[in-house]
Amino acid sequence: MNYKNYQNARDAAWRLLIDMEIRELPVRTGEICRALGIPVRLYAPKGEGDGMSMMIGGRPTIFVSRNAPPARQRFTLAHELGHVLLGHVGRYELVNREPSAQDNQVEQAANVFASRLLAPACVLWGCGAKTAEEIAALCEISLPAAQYRAARMAELYRRDKFLTSPLERQVYLQFADYIAAHR
Repeated sequence: MNYKNYQNARDAAWRLLIDMEIRELPVRTGEICRALGIPVRLYAPKGEGDGMSMMIGGRPTIFVSRNAPPARQRFTLAHELGHVLLGHVGRYELVNREPSAQDNQVEQAANVFASRLLAPACVLWGCGAKTAEEIAALCEISLPAAQYRAARMAELYRRDKFLTSPLERQVYLQFADYIAAHR
């Protein structure tokens, strides 16, 4: 994924955390969708995939598989919300499945958005969370999603790349009480 697309998705997640005044983990994706007026529907998929988003009556609507475990539903909802907020719905064919480096730019951007929304690096860093198990527990995401996030966090810890963006610093300050209680 090119850096500009990555940066746009990451910054969109941070702006949403800031605008919605979210101050603790786990991030409540259903509440965000309700506040934004985006309908969320459970459905039973006939094939692969845990979710989808589409325009219905001129409005984005998100569908999440009722068969997926709750932690997977949360990531799927965040992924689909990313498609909505990044302007993908109605413009691209969207497929929600386990992330892959071979995914197209649109799917990669939605995955970046979802992981940064549900597991913001600066909050994980502030709490000292490093392992996939710690991340999964704090963020209420699946272990596979937490493993992807833990791999990225390891790189950020190695490079000491935290609080470099004004948006990230704002997210960190917004979560300060939560971080202090979870160190």
